[in-house]
Amino acid sequence: MASESVKVVVRCRPLNEREKAMNCNMVISIDSSHCQCFIEKLGATEEPPKQFTFDGTYYISHSTEQIYNEIAYPLVEGVTEGYNGTIFAYGQTGSGKSYTMQGVLDPPSQRGIIPRAFEHIFETIQCAENTKFLVRASYLEIYKEEIRDLLGKETKQKMELKEHPERGVYVRDLSMHTVHSVGECERIMDQETQQLFKFECV
Repeated sequence: MASESVKVVVRCRPLNEREKAMNCNMVISIDSSHCQCFIEKLGATEEPPKQFTFDGTYYISHSTEQIYNEIAYPLVEGVTEGYNGTIFAYGQTGSGKSYTMQGVLDPPSQRGIIPRAFEHIFETIQCAENTKFLVRASYLEIYKEEIRDLLGKETKQKMELKEHPERGVYVRDLSMHTVHSVGECERIMDQETQQLFKFECV
């Protein structure tokens, strides 16, 4: 069973081409062994860097494969055992959410958490004996505190967040689509810009 506690993990993405062209400097350093992140103020040599501690910290040299194996794998494994699990990418535009969640094809070690989770879930289903799985996918965007169903008929319609004594927090009238393979999941994900992907295994 996966841990029930909420974990906060930070990843420092590589500089993008625009930042390289502007000769931007790195102001972040990471001590992964102590799960600490340091932010220094350029030009303030006598001022100590600001220090933050998280449940996990990953630098440019760390691959998405490593992050998945250490952070996401136990969570997805728990989902296939019937527990609720959420991987939520948060950050401002350009901070690296898509780089981590969707990833890139080359190198393969930087394939994203989402496609790795697809494969993990369906590999588990194929190996399971005496267990039936129903996998449904929902695809929604949360932007400026507004929720939209990216797979619904009206993608611009604002959705409502509700709470039920048994179901817990949910999005009212959010569409759900039954999927049977990794390919079907990838086709759904390609329909809109990824913000959040939710799986239900029943």
